[in-house]
Amino acid sequence: MAQKGSILSCIAVGTSVLFLLLAASCNRPSQKGRNIPTFDSVLGMQYIETDRYFTSGLSFNQQGYELEPSWKMYLLSDDSLMIYHPQAKVFYHYPIYHDHDSVFNIARHWMRVKLISKDSLIFQLLSVEEKVVSKEFSNAFMKFYSYEYLKKKKLNPEEMRKPSREDTVFIKAKSERANRNPANRDSAFAARTPVTLTSTVPEIAVTKVKVKLDPHDLLHVSPADEYLYPEFNITIDKAYKDFSYNFSVLVDDKGNMRLGKFLVSPEFEKSRRRVLEGIIDVYLKRFLRVSPGTTLGIPHTSEITLNIKGRL
Repeated sequence: MAQKGSILSCIAVGTSVLFLLLAASCNRPSQKGRNIPTFDSVLGMQYIETDRYFTSGLSFNQQGYELEPSWKMYLLSDDSLMIYHPQAKVFYHYPIYHDHDSVFNIARHWMRVKLISKDSLIFQLLSVEEKVVSKEFSNAFMKFYSYEYLKKKKLNPEEMRKPSREDTVFIKAKSERANRNPANRDSAFAARTPVTLTSTVPEIAVTKVKVKLDPHDLLHVSPADEYLYPEFNITIDKAYKDFSYNFSVLVDDKGNMRLGKFLVSPEFEKSRRRVLEGIIDVYLKRFLRVSPGTTLGIPHTSEITLNIKGRL
């Protein structure tokens, strides 16, 4: 079974990345006598992504972002391919542009081909600033297997996509640290299954902010934003006065809430802290049912953002 890992890019990024890299397969002579990568040998072959991983070999990073292998694709020619969008449930056509060596650009993302064969493909997602590749942020990889290879080897791609034992060990250690320091924002990390808030009284309404995905724009919005940055709108009727505040809270593995981050001028910080902690104690802790966030089934401290409005 392939090693698990991940890629920091959004789903959109993952998509483009995959295919950019594909373009760099076998070699064909250029007009200037240089060899230009080609993927003639794999045209029309269908591939499914089974691994997405960082240079660490893990599919999670320190922030809790998970690189999920979810893409399917096939190459049409040396300059185009079809990429499957899981949310829209359709294939979209993308152009492929060769830059130099094994580096390609597709949908405004840069990729380097690491391996291309009829059995498997491996690509590296590149972070490029002013034509310079950042080694620090070019740290994500995608691995594909052809359906023909999986059938021949009797391998189940859905099983191969599951997090590895190393991922579980990593998340368990991070969770233990976060739960030992429930008031420390630096110890908390995004929960793959985010916190849920449910009102127990009619005077309080809770709505989770949803990420709006455009199937035609795979670049700027990722479904991962929904768990990386959980956000809730909360309205409190019959409050002690009209108010409107935006702040974060840390929710520990038991569902307890602690004030996190808020923005205010330094001279008003102490008074604002008292107000926000009062709202948490008087309204949220008393009238909300809180389920902690979990990753790989392990509950741990994570941070959520609250937009709260009180009405007399």
